[in-house]
Amino acid sequence: MIQTNYNDLLSDIPDLVCELDASDKIRYANSFHKYKLGYESHEILGRSVDEFFHPEDRNELRIKISRLQTPGAETKGIWRIAHKEGHFLTFECRGKLKPDSDGNKRIVVIARDITDELGTEYKLHAKSNSKSQSSAELQPKVSDLSHQSLFELKMSQFEFSQLKLAFDEHAIIAVTDRNGQITYVNDRFCEVSMYLRDELIGNNHRLLNSGFHSPEFFDRMYHMIQNGYVWKGEIRNRTKSGSIYWVSATIVPLRSIDGSINRFFALHTLITRTIESEEKVSQLLQEKELLLQEVHHRIKNNLFSVYSLLKMQANFSDDDHLKEQFDEAAGRLRSMMALYDRLYRSQNRNAIDLKEYIPNLVGQILSTYPKNITFVFNASTAIVVKPDIANNLGIILNELICNSVKHSFLSQDVGNIEIQIIKEEYQIQFVYQDNGEPLPDTFSLENSEAGFGIKLMNLLVQQLKGKVEVNPGQKVRFELIVPIR
Repeated sequence: MIQTNYNDLLSDIPDLVCELDASDKIRYANSFHKYKLGYESHEILGRSVDEFFHPEDRNELRIKISRLQTPGAETKGIWRIAHKEGHFLTFECRGKLKPDSDGNKRIVVIARDITDELGTEYKLHAKSNSKSQSSAELQPKVSDLSHQSLFELKMSQFEFSQLKLAFDEHAIIAVTDRNGQITYVNDRFCEVSMYLRDELIGNNHRLLNSGFHSPEFFDRMYHMIQNGYVWKGEIRNRTKSGSIYWVSATIVPLRSIDGSINRFFALHTLITRTIESEEKVSQLLQEKELLLQEVHHRIKNNLFSVYSLLKMQANFSDDDHLKEQFDEAAGRLRSMMALYDRLYRSQNRNAIDLKEYIPNLVGQILSTYPKNITFVFNASTAIVVKPDIANNLGIILNELICNSVKHSFLSQDVGNIEIQIIKEEYQIQFVYQDNGEPLPDTFSLENSEAGFGIKLMNLLVQQLKGKVEVNPGQKVRFELIVPIR
C-alpha cells in the first residue's frame, strides 16, 4: 500500500522523475514520462539514461553524472530529451546522489519541461518536414523574439554559472566602485587574504597593502584605470595574519550604459611560489657570482705568481739553455692566463671568439720580445669555439711565435707574422706563416729527437683530432685543420 501510494504521488507530479542505478540505467520512471514523452514503462526501464538524450548533450551528461561521488551531491543542467515520435524537448534537469538502504548507488533525477517557455519555434532539433515558406512566413514574430530572448537568457545564465565556477576555482576576484571601495569578492579572495567577506566589502584595497610598493606605484595604477586603460602588474599583498603573498593582477575599468567608468574588475592569480623561486634563484646567482669572483681572484693571483717565478728564474739563470726553457714555460702559462681572463670576462663562459682572442694573445706574446715583429690577422667573421680548442690553439700559437723569434728571425731584428682563420661548416682552418728563414729540410712534428716545443705542438694537434701540414725547406707555413665538435 505504501509503495502504491508512493508511485501515485510521484505520478501526480508534473515533472519527469526517475531513478538511475549504479550503471546509470533507469530502474524507475513515473507515469509522467508517458504523458510528456509518449513512452510506456517497459520502453524505459533497464535502458541507459543517455539513450534518451540528444547526441550532442550526452558527453556533458556523462561528465556531470561521473562527478556525483558523495551522498547528497547534486548536479543540474539544461538538456534535450527525445520524444517517442522523434523530436526533442528541452528540460531543466536536477540529479542527486541518494544511496539506497544497502548503500548501493542511486541517482534521483527530476526534469522540468521548459520547452514552452523557450517558445515552440525553438524546440531544438525538432523533426519536421521540409516545406516551402513565403517571405512573410520567414519574418520573425514578436512573440518568437520574446521566446528567443528567454531561451538565450536562460542559456547565458547557465553558461555564466559554469564560467563563474571555473573562475572561482582558480582566480582571486574583486570588484570596486569608482572610489576604490570593494563591492564584491569571491571565496578565493577571502581564502587567500584570510579576511571575512564582511571585513572586505566597503573597505579599500589598502587593507592589504604590504608596504613593499611605493606610493608612485599605486598612483600610476589608479591613473591608468581611471582613464579607461587596463592595468597589468605584480603586487605584493599582506594577509590578515601578516603573511605575504604575491599576485599577478589585471584590473579592467567597467563602464555604465552612458559610457562612464563606474566600477573596476580586478582579476588576480596567485604567484607567491613563482616569486619566491625567482628570489631564491636570484640569491643563488648572486652567491655564485661572488664565489666566481673570489675563485677568479685567487686563480689569477696564483697563475701570475707562477708566471712571475718563472720569469724571475729565467732572469737570474746563468745557463742560457735553462733561461730559454723558463721563458718558454712562462710563455705557455701566459697563453693560459689570457684564455682564463677572457673566459671570466665573457658573458658565455662556454665559448671563445677566436677573432677577438687571438689578436689579443699575439699582442701579449710579441710584447715580451725586443725584435720589431709586425702581425697581420685575417678572419672575416666571428669564429666561436669551445674553451678547450681555444686553449690548445693558444699554446700552439705561443710555440709557433717562439720558434719564429728563435729561428726564423734569428739573424734579423724585423719580421712579419701572418695568421689566417677560415671557418667552414664542420671545421676551421688555422694558417700560420712568417717571412723569415725557411724551415730545415729535416723539420717534422713527428721527429722523436725534436725539442719539447715541437713535441708539445704535436700532442696538442692530436688532442684536437686535427690534421697539420708543414713544408720542410720552405718558408714557415703551419696549416692546421681542426674539426668543430
